[in-house]
Amino acid sequence: MHNPRCDSFAAAVDPLVGAAGAAALCAVLVQRLPTTTTSSSNQSGEVASEVVCWALLGAAKRWDLLGFGAAGSGASLPGAPATSSSSGGGVGGGAKRPRPGWSLWAVAAAVAAACCYRAEVGMLWSVPALTPLLLAADKQLRPELRTWKALELPALFYLFGTVSGTAIVGLLVVLALPGWTIWELALSTLPVAALCAAYAAFIPRTVESRFLPYLDVDEDILQLSHRVVVISVAALSVQIISFGVPGLIDLAVPTILLGLAKASAWYFTIQTARSTSWCIAGAIGAFALVASRDPFIQLSESQAISPVLASTLALGQFVAILPRQLRGRPILWALILISLGPYLANYMAITVAESSVVRLQEHPVETLIRNAQADFEQMLQRQSKTYPDAVHEYQRRYGVEPPPGFQAWYEFAAANQSPIIDDFDTIYLSVSPFWSISGREMLQIIDDAHNTPDIDLWLCSFSGDTAETRCTHPRRGSDRHIGDLFNTLLGDVRGVLPNAKFLVNHLDEPRVLIPPASLKKNPREFKVSDLSERPTWKAVTKYCGLQAQQLRDLSPYTDTEGQRPAVDTHGLPLVTNRSTVLNLCQHPEYAGTHGLFQAPPSFRLIEGRVPVLSTGRPSTMSDILFPAPAYLVEPEFRYNASADIPWSQKANHLYWAGSTTGAVSSTHNSWRHFHRQRFISLAQNLDPPAEGHTYLREVPPSSSSSSSPSSSPPSSTTTNHTPSITPIHSRFLNSRLYDVHPTRIFQCSHPLPCREQASHFRHIAWQDRDAALRARLVFDLDGNGISGRFHKLLASGSLVLKQTLLREWHDDRLVPWAHYIPVSVGTMAEVPELVQWFLESDRGKGKAREVAEGGKEWFARAMREVDVKIYLWRLMLELARVVDEGREALAEVVVE
Repeated sequence: MHNPRCDSFAAAVDPLVGAAGAAALCAVLVQRLPTTTTSSSNQSGEVASEVVCWALLGAAKRWDLLGFGAAGSGASLPGAPATSSSSGGGVGGGAKRPRPGWSLWAVAAAVAAACCYRAEVGMLWSVPALTPLLLAADKQLRPELRTWKALELPALFYLFGTVSGTAIVGLLVVLALPGWTIWELALSTLPVAALCAAYAAFIPRTVESRFLPYLDVDEDILQLSHRVVVISVAALSVQIISFGVPGLIDLAVPTILLGLAKASAWYFTIQTARSTSWCIAGAIGAFALVASRDPFIQLSESQAISPVLASTLALGQFVAILPRQLRGRPILWALILISLGPYLANYMAITVAESSVVRLQEHPVETLIRNAQADFEQMLQRQSKTYPDAVHEYQRRYGVEPPPGFQAWYEFAAANQSPIIDDFDTIYLSVSPFWSISGREMLQIIDDAHNTPDIDLWLCSFSGDTAETRCTHPRRGSDRHIGDLFNTLLGDVRGVLPNAKFLVNHLDEPRVLIPPASLKKNPREFKVSDLSERPTWKAVTKYCGLQAQQLRDLSPYTDTEGQRPAVDTHGLPLVTNRSTVLNLCQHPEYAGTHGLFQAPPSFRLIEGRVPVLSTGRPSTMSDILFPAPAYLVEPEFRYNASADIPWSQKANHLYWAGSTTGAVSSTHNSWRHFHRQRFISLAQNLDPPAEGHTYLREVPPSSSSSSSPSSSPPSSTTTNHTPSITPIHSRFLNSRLYDVHPTRIFQCSHPLPCREQASHFRHIAWQDRDAALRARLVFDLDGNGISGRFHKLLASGSLVLKQTLLREWHDDRLVPWAHYIPVSVGTMAEVPELVQWFLESDRGKGKAREVAEGGKEWFARAMREVDVKIYLWRLMLELARVVDEGREALAEVVVE
């Protein structure tokens, strides 16, 4: 049926305006489609879509489906030569042309090269330079062209009608684009230069060019499409050979849609350029690039608003190229909604989220902080004040006498004002399994282990007379600063400590799994298994059913968390009992959430009673914990006070930047389940839970008894006159509160997983080692082993959110929620609420600063270099007793 509204619209809007608007919309779609899918085949899909695009364009030309070469509205730039192949005069106006030959292949290669660059490297950040370059080429090839000087206001002519003016516009657009680096910008000039040459080849000209052949886009599009398809198929074949066959099911629909969008963008751009200038291709590209930026992922308000402003400028340049007399030309300004609409939606989402933060009721985090601070004060109060008290407390805790040299240790600790005298349970619980073996047998086990091929252990000998530690390894030359640590801290205690021999783990990962006493046969026997890059969960949890193994990691002296009433977390997985959270036997889901249990880079498991010092271990393993040398020796991990800034000047966001360590990605496992990759995905909102992120909100008394479809019933016990707290679910994550990026993507056994991650994550270049000190919230999590940054972050005065499955030497003296914020290892579903409450509510900001300052002050008081020395000294006393040749085997001490 005839629709008069269509006639009225067609009468009001010139076909050329419609083509220009369609070209811009399709170009934006081309920019957006690859980012709307989290498919791991994005790179192959980009190249495959180019095949689809040019196959469609070739088919359209062959069967004349879209009217290539059809006349436009008749409006064109003053002085422009006719572009139809039927017109006469000029090189581009219908004179007999030489066969394109090599020029078609060159243009096809340029188009395919730009596509491959987008697939393998990323954005063409220098696309805004196309407009001034094409304008310069246009003026050179058509000197009689009067551009659009008479078509616009004189005040705008310089910006939109001259090479220098369009170059300034291009520069402003580039500066407004968030996320690029100088290197990325410079590198992108190569494919953009190729595209510029391709577009310039389409420019009708009245002046011949020796170096720039002319292609009639209407006449040559079919041959060009064949060549682009051939080159793109070749590139796709190289991708498949190098990285494997992508998932065809996941790839098919996005590839077809992207190819269709590309073909549409080319078609409408050609239709528009034929009646104007090929400069419009650059203007469309610049507008699409900047208008398609997603405000929901930007780190700051300036990064979100600047693309909106720049897209307005780019749109003005785009509109200015079109002849002024075209009907409906002003309607193109509606395209600004492409960037303005999402920005306004993001602004409203942030406003609503900020206004909904829990403010009146006590947040469960406040309860956890208050309880932790009380536990911390209790810990300080119970420390022994005299040497007899310390001896008595040692006997009470462990049921044995202190080791020889204990008095000298106590006197040194007291003289150096150590706030911790008694809480060294980590040391004793680490060495107690070896009491059932005599000192002479222990020395033999140490020698046997060191001589085992490929066990990768350092044999260290401490001389009591010289206080010197020497470490040897069968094949390695660098001991990763192990000897430096012992010599730096204990080198001045000559004649005080006894001789000792001990083994130190060279690897990041833990090593020792001790079978329960009920299973042991010959105590000197041990077995070494290489589980590198293989699942380890079954191996490290094989003794979970035996109670003795589970108790080794629990300290009955300091675990006051379980003695308090349960805290109502309203469904958030807040860490209310750290011992329970760290217990692998109670959390089988950890098998698929932490890289250590999926594909660790190096995991040589020692099953037996072998005393090995390591920097960290999970609950089921029995490595003896000692301070990581990185904390004291390596400059990268030492706190630099001169690089720190006051809390008021720190950025109001959560910061993390680092490498994708933790496990080895391969084609046989899923990197999406590794702990670092899961955190990055969460912070970048790449794979939000199906039900959305969980936040806590206050519900007014009148509505507290009812719940919305998207929320759970109120779980707090409040009166009818006060608001209640209830969880809600939302897919929104305020990107302004997160500065989280991988800086190095590696540890891949095959190129494909690293390529997938590079496409999936928003990654950045190397960052300054002290960049984290400039943020109020900092995240710290395990890598292949412990994180060497933890001490530095704790000392900085920033609030540390810490996720780990590994125990360390300092666990006896650091109290979660009093000195740092513990984060669950499973879903990490509490992180969005923690970050929002700490950064957006007044009470949360106050508590964040309070805990941050508490951690900083406690670090300066209890984790000084002398405190590490005190710990290491006491560890050496216990080790020396274990390997004392005169010590007989004892029944294993079990503390009740």
